[in-house]
Amino acid sequence: MAYIAFLENTTMKNLASFTKQTLFIAYCMMSFSCSNYQNNNVRLPEPTIKEGIAKISGGISNLKLSEGEKKVTIEIGVMNPVTGEESKYVTNLNENNRFSLEVPLECSTAIVGFNIGTDTKKFGYAFIGLAQDKELQINIVFDDKGNFKIDAKGGLNLTYDDMMNIPKTIVLFDEHFTWGDYYKMTPKEFAEHELTIGLKERINATIDLLALSERIKKYLIDEFNIRFLKGRLFYYKESAEKSFKMLEKETPSYSDYTAVEPDKSYYSFLRDFNLNNPQYLYSYSYSDFLKKFLSIAAFKIPKIKDIPIDEWLRGVNATVKDVIGFNSGLFYDMLAANAYALQMNDRKEPLTNKQLENISNYFKDNKESYSRILIKKNDELIKSIKESNDLKVNETPSVTKEKLMNTIIAKYKGSVVFVDFWATWCIPCMNAHKDMKPIKDELKDKGVVFVYLTDGSSSKPLWEEKIKGIGGEQYYLTEGEWNFLMDSFSFSGIPTYLIYDKTGQLKHKFTGFPGTDKMREMIEALLH
Repeated sequence: MAYIAFLENTTMKNLASFTKQTLFIAYCMMSFSCSNYQNNNVRLPEPTIKEGIAKISGGISNLKLSEGEKKVTIEIGVMNPVTGEESKYVTNLNENNRFSLEVPLECSTAIVGFNIGTDTKKFGYAFIGLAQDKELQINIVFDDKGNFKIDAKGGLNLTYDDMMNIPKTIVLFDEHFTWGDYYKMTPKEFAEHELTIGLKERINATIDLLALSERIKKYLIDEFNIRFLKGRLFYYKESAEKSFKMLEKETPSYSDYTAVEPDKSYYSFLRDFNLNNPQYLYSYSYSDFLKKFLSIAAFKIPKIKDIPIDEWLRGVNATVKDVIGFNSGLFYDMLAANAYALQMNDRKEPLTNKQLENISNYFKDNKESYSRILIKKNDELIKSIKESNDLKVNETPSVTKEKLMNTIIAKYKGSVVFVDFWATWCIPCMNAHKDMKPIKDELKDKGVVFVYLTDGSSSKPLWEEKIKGIGGEQYYLTEGEWNFLMDSFSFSGIPTYLIYDKTGQLKHKFTGFPGTDKMREMIEALLH
């Protein structure tokens, strides 16, 4: 997710001394604590898959801008559960400090990210609740210290505490990291440990720390469940091997260790999470969960390709119904939709005519919204590929690392050169590509060359698919070349950028996407 990072940086004490009886008692106690929230009928309205628009309008008062800051930006971040990607929608305050925005949604209701900032400063971040049938009106008042308070009416009618404390609680959950000697555990023991100690402990340690309504506590528990499943329980092998490597650093004499890949029975814990629950559609982690579910080796789920959806789902059903506990419903429909989304998002492959036919045949009547959403996504992909027809895959120049960047830049002398260091796994990088697309489309024929550099941390097959929707001058560097360039420019993370003028002189060097307005300003200034 672009807004919230999953933080894993602490280690808990060795749990080997816990007996099974202790684990069972803890499980019962923690399950009871969480069930108090789950059994309460107070919930957010049940979302349904429905393409539509949510309207937002409002104003900001008492905001004092620093010298040089020109305009205030309102940014909405929406996680789309059907098409599996985040979308951002941006507007600016007008001269009366008012704003309005129409936000496309794939569900009747949604909880989305809300940012206020300028080119140089972020004033704050919150979550807001949108509904297609109820316009959200927001009034934001800043105090003399630069803090703000939101008064919201309409939409999902979230309270001020809910809007401000949802993102804080998610960060607290992620930072309350738990760990164990996983290499000593069988897959079954790992699952029991993580459900009993990891998930339940983290929920109980964070859910009541900040002021939240009961319905938002339920929403957050659903969010925590989904993000913990896809971020921890789906990674037994990786977690076990990582815990062994941590031990190996302290005791180098240990022999090599390889964890087993869990079989299908390991995933029987999924029965306890009611994956047909439509409330999961609110979760920012839901699409990532579906994507990971589709890739689990033990399930052997094939790519959907041109297989009719009914036939494909029968095969999926035969494999997973025993572990998830049901054989039809919303979850299966979302798996099918996200199987197509994976093809379009990760492999940049438009839907075939047969796939379009299969989608129309299966998603009809009360499911027709799925079809319209997927077909619209496909149309956008085709358009994006056509607009990115400037794609050129380059061989890395055969020069020393010290001469590499100058050799690349010299190739485009006479043009402004925009260099983007990125990776397929870097969500901020991919989001920045989307934000830059209008600028790139406008300026690529006006004397600006867009150069993209990545390395082997991005798998080459995935890189080859992703660049179809990016275009530009693409280079795939070795690890040594990449590390040398990052070090030579004193970069420590990505996305990172270099901008050269027409003579090949470096004019701008920075890490982190600064926003479209600032980026456009820096590039256009070098064209004159």
